[in-house]
Amino acid sequence: MVFKKTLSPILSITILIGLSSFFATRVSSQTHFGTLRVTATDPSGAAVPEVSYQLTQETTAVTRSGIGNANGTINVAQLQPGPYRLELEVDGYRTAVHAFSLAVDERRSITIPLELGPVSEQVTVTAENSSYLLERSAVALGTVIDDQLIQNLPLDGRNFLELALLAPGTGRAAEGSAASIRGDFSFTSNGAREDANSFMLDGAYNVDQKLNTPGARPPVDAIAEFKVQTNGYDASFGRHAGAQVNIITKSGSNNLHGTAYGFFRSQALNGTNFFAPKNEPDPTYDRTQAGFSIGGPIVENRTFFFADYEGTRLREGITRVTNVPTLSERQGDFSSSLFPAPINPLTGQPFPGNQVPSYFQHPVGQAIAALYPTPNRSAPFANYVSSPLLEDKVDHFDVKIDHHFSNASSLTARYSRGDRRLFDPFSGTPGTPLIPGYGARVPRKADNLVISETHVLSNALVNDVRVVYNRISSQVLQENQGVNLNQQVGLPNLSQNSRTWGLSQINLPGFSSLGDESNNPQNSTLSTIQVLDTVTWSRGSHLFTMGADLRFTRQDAFRDVQSRGFLNFTGMMTGNPMSDLLLGLPTVSGGATLDNPQQLRARSHNFFIQDAIQIRPNVTLSAGLRYELNLPPFDANDKASVYDPLTGQLVAVGANGVPRGGYNTDKNNLAPRLGLTWSLTPDTVVRGSYGIFYDQSALSPGEGLYFNPPMFNFGMAFQYPGLPPLTLTDPFPSSFPIPTAPTATTFQRDLQTSYLQQWHTSIQHQLGRGQVIEIAYVGSRGHNLLRGRDINQPLPSAAPLNLRPNPMFADIIAIESAARSRYHSLQLQFRQRLRSGLTVQSGYTLGNSEDDASGFFTSTGDANFPQDHNNPHLELGRSSFDVRHRFSMGFSYLLPTGNSSGGWASALVQDWQLSGTVELQSGRPFTVALLPTTDNSNTGRAALGYGFNDRPNLAGNPELGNPTETMWFNTDAFTTPPFGNFGNAGRNILDGPGFRNVNLALLKNIPISGDLDFQFRIEAFNLLNTVNFGLPDAFVGSPTFGQILAAGQARRVQVGMKLIF
Repeated sequence: MVFKKTLSPILSITILIGLSSFFATRVSSQTHFGTLRVTATDPSGAAVPEVSYQLTQETTAVTRSGIGNANGTINVAQLQPGPYRLELEVDGYRTAVHAFSLAVDERRSITIPLELGPVSEQVTVTAENSSYLLERSAVALGTVIDDQLIQNLPLDGRNFLELALLAPGTGRAAEGSAASIRGDFSFTSNGAREDANSFMLDGAYNVDQKLNTPGARPPVDAIAEFKVQTNGYDASFGRHAGAQVNIITKSGSNNLHGTAYGFFRSQALNGTNFFAPKNEPDPTYDRTQAGFSIGGPIVENRTFFFADYEGTRLREGITRVTNVPTLSERQGDFSSSLFPAPINPLTGQPFPGNQVPSYFQHPVGQAIAALYPTPNRSAPFANYVSSPLLEDKVDHFDVKIDHHFSNASSLTARYSRGDRRLFDPFSGTPGTPLIPGYGARVPRKADNLVISETHVLSNALVNDVRVVYNRISSQVLQENQGVNLNQQVGLPNLSQNSRTWGLSQINLPGFSSLGDESNNPQNSTLSTIQVLDTVTWSRGSHLFTMGADLRFTRQDAFRDVQSRGFLNFTGMMTGNPMSDLLLGLPTVSGGATLDNPQQLRARSHNFFIQDAIQIRPNVTLSAGLRYELNLPPFDANDKASVYDPLTGQLVAVGANGVPRGGYNTDKNNLAPRLGLTWSLTPDTVVRGSYGIFYDQSALSPGEGLYFNPPMFNFGMAFQYPGLPPLTLTDPFPSSFPIPTAPTATTFQRDLQTSYLQQWHTSIQHQLGRGQVIEIAYVGSRGHNLLRGRDINQPLPSAAPLNLRPNPMFADIIAIESAARSRYHSLQLQFRQRLRSGLTVQSGYTLGNSEDDASGFFTSTGDANFPQDHNNPHLELGRSSFDVRHRFSMGFSYLLPTGNSSGGWASALVQDWQLSGTVELQSGRPFTVALLPTTDNSNTGRAALGYGFNDRPNLAGNPELGNPTETMWFNTDAFTTPPFGNFGNAGRNILDGPGFRNVNLALLKNIPISGDLDFQFRIEAFNLLNTVNFGLPDAFVGSPTFGQILAAGQARRVQVGMKLIF
């Protein structure tokens, strides 16, 4: 973009320093505080100057006071969300009193008419434009979920992140994405990737930078307010270009308040997964979630506390369908097999009777084959279903202290701790086993500490400083860690370190794979210290906010990739994969020896200035500028290397001109923001915005530098004509007659920070008191998005020896800032705050998102890796998370009960409440590809599993008029291209199944005494027991090609009880 590239870094910094020095104060990022702008008017509508005000936070009795300016405007900044009482006094007018509630990060603009009379007389007024639903000053698109909906909505797992799905433009992440596996939750927003979202807890950075997912996750009963901003947010928000999620925890008040609760589920009340065995007992399902919250005064009107705890215990049978060899096939008898008859590799003729004699079989191959379970279904190529137990244990607590030294100074300290111990019986990543025995243990601990002080320096100047410590400790450990399964079946170990033990990954096309996931074990401890300071200054019609955000990150980790090795049996030797295994003849094998502990260090420095200018009483202009300097992560000991395209060799970082992080610092990251709100009428507001939003990538892609020689040495062996066969007697030979070239990872030397251009235009209209409808056009365009590309890919060729550009290396994966995206949508939103007992939040999106890579890592539907690495922009197609139509709604309704004469009948029929959520969306796209072990283009990628990027030819209409789970698309429309050629089928050209879900809760509130209530609730998740199918098997050549083999959860029923005081 011209603007971005024409301002030098020095000029950028000079502009910011010049603007900031005007206030002679160091400043920082604004996050969750609200701002109040009040205009007092006389009976003629003219502004009344120099009005005295007193603003009292009703829960704590803390006050702010001052005098408005000569223009009749009162600006009060850095306000905590919550209920307030505002009093206005000026000679000749009655004292006006107005009560209202301020939402998280709300820019409230209200007009209060004053009545003539003595100051001693007080009048309660309803301010014009006082509804927070009609946003007269805020430019950003977003949704605020208040305590009413947060507490009453049926959230599956009481996961507050699901609230983000109520905002238009948001949607669930692509199936099998990096951040959504292992039962986790992830979402996308307005065309940005799932790792582009930012999560803040009480204004503190709360992100696990490994994959940019949420850190500490407080219980629902600890949350006061939830806000998600999806487009047009001001310059105080940055680092991530997706949604900005603000979570505000509860605080204590002058009254003791709290809850104690328990939620319980059992399989006896649940539906059954579509693919669960029909002739066997339902899979196990037991879930308990219990906790408490309590808050109150320590010193009245001065010091307050809040604390909470929640524990969750889950045991759930996870159903998966796959194919395993029959008992006959495991013994070498293929006379009744659906697979090809095996060929004797010595004679080139079929084995007599299609049976491999036992004396031909290798004992290690027999031992490996015996690891497969016996089929328990008769379905062809889908003959085995299992529901092993997932076990999840989570404990979380928060402690928060608020202290007010005076009305001008307050201190807040909060500490949050989450501890999760998850066992997932299926590793969750593509290509891993779909039979029990090879799962993953995933312990995770999250700590988040924030200490902040807010100081009112004058009526016009407020400062907020905070220090944040965020720590995430996580591991992914193979189920068989420490168990020497390789030794048990007769395979050697590549490492003597017991943490790597388990079973090598063993792949056979047509059958479930075997073995522990090759990326594990892995361990990461990631800590971030954040220092912020925010200044807000009101002057005339201007409201300035400026800031700096300094972050210091360290990650100490290890990841033992391929430390157990892999074995692929493709049928190359006998024409039958299982026969190859029994004969002990792998097509290819490989593994790694490594000594690459990670000690990543990173820093970022971000500065901004924002001005909200009230041009006219009904027009506000918002203009801002943000500068982001994100230094490349580097190893503390420079124990890393990169591939140098100029020399064709690996070079050490931190020497001879090679940057320590592997690429140069991008210093030119200026992000302008511009927005306008225009109140056309008292009931209609027009808003629009444009801005540039930079996106700091997760740390995981940068870990690739640790996987280069000499710290990481990967070798392969394979069957080759004229050489002794590769056998299971020595599957990982220390030397091989044909040396295999090493793989390498490198960075684009001038790697740029990813950024999105975002814009929107919207019209908001108040239908009635407390009802607002909004229609918006929302768009974005992504630039310099991160992707991986093999810069050493040869041209496709049928030649037997197809050399790479640099034959001394195999894959050379370059991490580049070269992907792009574009997004356009029509968004509708309807909101109703509590009216006639009903609260509603709903939205509809008609959208289209396209890109040439939907993320850095793979998902179920697409590899996010080019088919032709020399022409990556040919990958342009629908984003893997693209949804054409999406509707969401959350509601809470206090059921009418009519008049009652009292007594037990009244107690029975009164105080019932109904709440629910609805999600309806069309299907997400997926890519049809060749089998992962098929290197049809002859570009050398199949050995490492990259072959699924080869695509077939499209030779007809792939869509079916009435798709079913047994045949979702026209498989006959896809053919394998001639050897040495790429296919012409595009990326993400087919739609998967849509998603429909209704959650409903029925609540009964029973007063006990005074402020003590008992609540009983019954909740149903997927109330209608809708079958939400997963994506189909989209691999040409797979026996289940075109079939769907997985479905989402069936109906879950939960019973809850809560004491509220």
